Amino acid sequence: MITPLNFKTDYKLYKQFLKTNSKRIGESLEKKVTIVPTSKKLCRKNGIQQEANNSINTADYIQAVYLMMKKKGYKIPNLYIDEAQLPRKYNLSGLQTGNWNIFGPGRLEISSPSLVIHEVGHYLHNKNMAYNQALYAMFNTFRGIFRPHLNKTEKRILTEDFKRAYQSGYFNDLELNKCLEKGYIDKETLNKFYKTPEKFLVKNAFTDVDEFIAEYFTLAAQGFKFSPEITKRYQAFHGPEIKQQITKEDINNLVKYRNKLEKRNVLLV
Repeated sequence: MITPLNFKTDYKLYKQFLKTNSKRIGESLEKKVTIVPTSKKLCRKNGIQQEANNSINTADYIQAVYLMMKKKGYKIPNLYIDEAQLPRKYNLSGLQTGNWNIFGPGRLEISSPSLVIHEVGHYLHNKNMAYNQALYAMFNTFRGIFRPHLNKTEKRILTEDFKRAYQSGYFNDLELNKCLEKGYIDKETLNKFYKTPEKFLVKNAFTDVDEFIAEYFTLAAQGFKFSPEITKRYQAFHGPEIKQQITKEDINNLVKYRNKLEKRNVLLV
């Protein structure tokens, strides 16, 4: 167990522990997994034990989401846990690049499984477009300047779809009340969300083609049926094929596992 007596020795042990666990988690996924140590500054501030918990518990949590998606028939990218590339926020943060998903640990107790599914959606979409990335990039630029990826009618329909998805419980893993308790959001913002949740949930999909695809995939993978106009647009942009449905039970099991990890102190040996 880590003690505060010798920070230099403890930090060295911490780094070795993460290296060992990177290999262990990677083998179980049949994918490469890298866990980068948190900076010495944060380790001194929060304690090495807490930072080890953040890194390992987050990696184990994402691993569980990955394995669930793998069983559903989806290909998954390599996993990279690095707080330096994605500075800590109140929530788990993710980024897709090439064959890797990069995640910053964030706060596990309010981290949504849907965020991991979203990033895998980006990865699968990029794989679909890999045959001509340069042409796809030019296409996106052209559309961004001269023609939005969604017209006014499609945006209205998509907003109604998100409203229907929320009312049907497809966002049941949102931990909004916990965010309020922890001070991550204020009550006014929470009240605005509950009044018109679809306006908050749909913003990402309006940003660009890639975000629209990932947002669609996240819900469709869980069995939500979008309107025909939206599905047609998704298919036109070569959105990933939807495999076996991720059920509400799957999501609930991940939330339970996350809650269990939140209380776990990893043993540094």
